[in-house]
Amino acid sequence: MFSYDPIHRVVVCHLCRSCVVPGLRSQERHLRAKPHRLTGDTLKTTAQLLNSYDLRTVEELREHKPGARAECRPIEHLASYDGFYCQQPECDFSTRHRLRIREHMSAVHEIKAKEHEKSPLWKECKLQTYFTAKGCIDYFVVVDEENGGVRGTARGSMSLTEPEKELFEKLERDYKDVKCDLEEQATVVQDIGDSRSERVPWLHDVTGFPYHNTMLKDEEIWSSYKLPPKKELDAGSENAADPDLVRILVAAEAVLRDAYRLCSDTSPDRKMTQQRANILNEFYAGASGKADGFRYFKNASTLVTYFTTMKQLLVYYYRVVYNEDGHFTRAKPDQVLPKDVIQPTAPQIQAMDEIMEALALEDEEEAELALKHAIRRLYLALICHIVGSVPFKSPVLSFCAMLSRKVRGKGRGLWEEPGNFNSHLSALTWTAQLVLFDYACFQEQDDEDQIPVFLAKVCKKFFQQLAETPFGHILQWRLYLFKVGKAAIAKHQARWLLDGQTVEYRGVELQMSQISDLVVSEYQQAHALLYDELMFQAKDLTPMESWRLKDDLDLEDFGGSWLSHPGNSEFLEGAELALFRRIQGNAELRAMFLTKAKDGSMVLCPKAMEIYEAHAQEFLKRALVLCHIPPGRRCENPSYCQ
Repeated sequence: MFSYDPIHRVVVCHLCRSCVVPGLRSQERHLRAKPHRLTGDTLKTTAQLLNSYDLRTVEELREHKPGARAECRPIEHLASYDGFYCQQPECDFSTRHRLRIREHMSAVHEIKAKEHEKSPLWKECKLQTYFTAKGCIDYFVVVDEENGGVRGTARGSMSLTEPEKELFEKLERDYKDVKCDLEEQATVVQDIGDSRSERVPWLHDVTGFPYHNTMLKDEEIWSSYKLPPKKELDAGSENAADPDLVRILVAAEAVLRDAYRLCSDTSPDRKMTQQRANILNEFYAGASGKADGFRYFKNASTLVTYFTTMKQLLVYYYRVVYNEDGHFTRAKPDQVLPKDVIQPTAPQIQAMDEIMEALALEDEEEAELALKHAIRRLYLALICHIVGSVPFKSPVLSFCAMLSRKVRGKGRGLWEEPGNFNSHLSALTWTAQLVLFDYACFQEQDDEDQIPVFLAKVCKKFFQQLAETPFGHILQWRLYLFKVGKAAIAKHQARWLLDGQTVEYRGVELQMSQISDLVVSEYQQAHALLYDELMFQAKDLTPMESWRLKDDLDLEDFGGSWLSHPGNSEFLEGAELALFRRIQGNAELRAMFLTKAKDGSMVLCPKAMEIYEAHAQEFLKRALVLCHIPPGRRCENPSYCQ
C-alpha cells in the first residue's frame, strides 16, 4: 500500500499514486480518507510507521526538486504525465499543457512561440509531482524508462501536420473560452425562451420573477440588497463606505426592536391584545377558516433573520429606487431594468426625502427621532401601495423577485426552492404586521382606543389576499407555495401493477419474465457502445470505481453534476480532454474526425461528429433502461464511470 523512496525521502501511496504529505496530522488525515478509511489501532500503527521514516518537509522537497536536465528516474508507483520542459539556459519551467509552455516563452523569455519551428525551444517529456493537492503541484522532469531518456517526440505526434497542429491548438483555446462563457452565463438570469431549465409554473406563471429579472447578473442582484459589513453597522457611520445607509439601517433596527417591545409579554410598554392580534391576522382567518391571531413571539435568532430581511428591503429601495444610477447595469440598450419598472408613490418619495433631511440635522437626539419616524413612514408607504395590474412597480415585489435567486454559496444560476423562498415571504409578512402595529400605536398614542380602528382600516384595504397591493400578492404567493411544496413528487418512476408481475415504465408494460432478458440485452449494447464507439476502444484510460466517486443528488448548480463535485477533482484530472488527446495522438482517429476545408486548413468533419452524437444518444437510451427498470439499487457498474 505504501513505499518509502530513500533518494527523494518521500512515502508514496500506491492506491492514490501520490506522496503522503509529511507530518503526523497530515498522514492521519490521508489514512482516514477514502480509499483507505483506516480507524482505531490500524490507523495509529500505520501513521506511526509512516512518521518513522526520514522524510523531507514540503519546503525541502520544493528546494531539492530535480532539475529539468538532471535525468531523474521516475519514482515508483508515483503517477507520471506527458508534458514539456523549457530548454532555455538556467530555466527549469515544466508544464503538462502546450499552451502554457508557449505562453511561458513569450512572457518569461520574450521569445515568440513560433520560433520553436526553426529551433526547439522546449522538449516533450515525462513529468511527476510529489503531491496532487491544489496549491502543492510542482512538476519535475523524469527519464522515460521505455526510451531510456527524455523523449524527443511524444508518441503519435510525429505524424501531425502543421494544419493539424493549428486545428488542435485552436480547439483547445475554444474549449477554454466556452468553459469561461458557461461560468459567466450561469451568473446571468436567462430569458424564459433561452432557458434550458424545465418550466416551473409557480415561478413563471404565478410570480413572473424570471421576466422581471431577465438579463440581470446574479452578482448585481445579490449586491442590490446586501447589508454593509457588520463591523460598519456596529461601529456606526464612521469610516463606513456609505455613512448615510449605515445610519438608516441602525435606526431601522431600533424601530423594529421598539416595535417588538410593544408586543412582548415582558415589556412594560406592551400594547398587544388578543383582539388586536386577531385584526392583524384576519387575512389568515379568511383564507384558512382558523381564528389564530398574530403570533408575535419569536425566538431571538428568528427575530434577527426577519429584521435582516426587512432591513434588506430598505437597502434595495435606497440603492435601486432612490439612487439615480439604479444599481443595475444595462447589458443591452433596450434592456428594461427594475428602476424602469418601479414607480414609487408620492408618500414613499416624501418619506425618503424626510429620511435624508433627518440625516442632515446637527442635533443628534432630534435627528434620531426624526429618522426613526421617517423610516416608519417609509415602511408604511411601501406596504400601503396600490399596484393594479403592474405588480413590479412596487419596490417590495421587485425586492421579492431578487430574493428568489439563490445567493452566493448556495448554487450557481439557480432559483430558490418553493419552501425556502416562502420563508422570505413569511419574514416580510410577519415584520410588515409588526410595522403596522407599531405605526398604529405611534399614530394613535393620544387615544389608544383608536388603535383597533386604525388597524382594521389599514388591514382591510392593504393586507388581505384580494387587495391589489404588495402584500395582497405576497399572501397569494404564500398560499400557492404551501400547496406546491406539499405536492412535489418524483418524476419518471417505474410503477408496479396490482398483479405483482407487471411493471409499467413511461407507458410500456413488461412482465417479470421479460425484465432479466431486457436488462442483459441493454447492458451488452450499452457496454459495446461505450467502449467501442464512444471511447474509441481505449485501453489506457485510468479506470474508476463508483464507490470512489462522490455525487450529490440535490446538486442543482448551472451545469453541475458529479463531474463538477469538488470531491472528484483528484480522479477526474485531465478527463475533460482525454478523448481529445486520444484523437490528437492517433492517426486513424484523426483521419476519421478531421477533414480539409476549401482553403487547405483542417476542420472537424461534420459527418463524423453527427455519427458520434448518434452513438451517444443510443448509449443514453440503454442507460435509462438500466437506471429505471431493474429492481433494487440502480445500475452502478464501475465501467460506466470511466
